[in-house]
Amino acid sequence: MRAAHLVTTATSPTLLLAVLYPVVGALAVGVVGVAWSLVGMLFTVAIPAFIVDRGVRAGRYTDHHLREREQRAVPLSLAALSVATGVVVLVVAGAPREITALQVAVLVTVAVATAVTLLWKISFHTAVVAAAASVLTLLGGPWWALSWVAVPVVGWARLVLRAHTLAQVAAGLVVGAGVTTAVLLLAGVR
Repeated sequence: MRAAHLVTTATSPTLLLAVLYPVVGALAVGVVGVAWSLVGMLFTVAIPAFIVDRGVRAGRYTDHHLREREQRAVPLSLAALSVATGVVVLVVAGAPREITALQVAVLVTVAVATAVTLLWKISFHTAVVAAAASVLTLLGGPWWALSWVAVPVVGWARLVLRAHTLAQVAAGLVVGAGVTTAVLLLAGVR
């Protein structure tokens, strides 16, 4: 059980995205890409994390993982709005295609997963780790495909903690990997 808690904490969607953005920036366009990724991170990581943290401190949400499905709609909708704002900023500022495509992929993934979670508790942990493995494989090649090993580990942790059912974990995998791969391929990112 302790290992499952450690995996869940280490792979929280916020933390994974905070690591993913600079890696994608570096893989895509080097040091300049890392700088651009910080812009995306502001809207995808910092602002949504602030929203959830304020909600937890005010007692509106039970925890930072938003375990209670009924508590997810507002913070996830605000996160989607923040990510969408980030898309606009990146496009207007002329960010590299890979960073903008990642931002769009996050936006569409959040939108789809939020729509699902209004009725059923999809695994955001699994969605984000699968999305990360998808983008790393597309941009980084075969060695980065090893990141897919993290997907079943995260799924296992979510099941052991009884945070999700197998179907909810699988749905997170499909949404995260499917949406991210589709968006990146449509944007010409390979």
